[in-house]
Amino acid sequence: MSSDDRIRKQRNFRNPMLILGLAMTITYFILGIVLLMQKAFLPGIPKEFRNILAGLLIVYGIFRGWRVYKDYF
Repeated sequence: MSSDDRIRKQRNFRNPMLILGLAMTITYFILGIVLLMQKAFLPGIPKEFRNILAGLLIVYGIFRGWRVYKDYF
């Protein structure tokens, strides 16, 4: 049995990791949306790089959400 399987099966360790996973998913997703919508946020970064970073954050937030769903639900 791999260590990942043992961690997933432990009940006392499961709930804090679920909460942390959900919090990080929401954080990445919201930060990506804020970067796309608020042009005054991080003004020193060029527009193209800010949009690429925002897109990557949104995609990574979706990926993290999928992993949380797959692991805990």
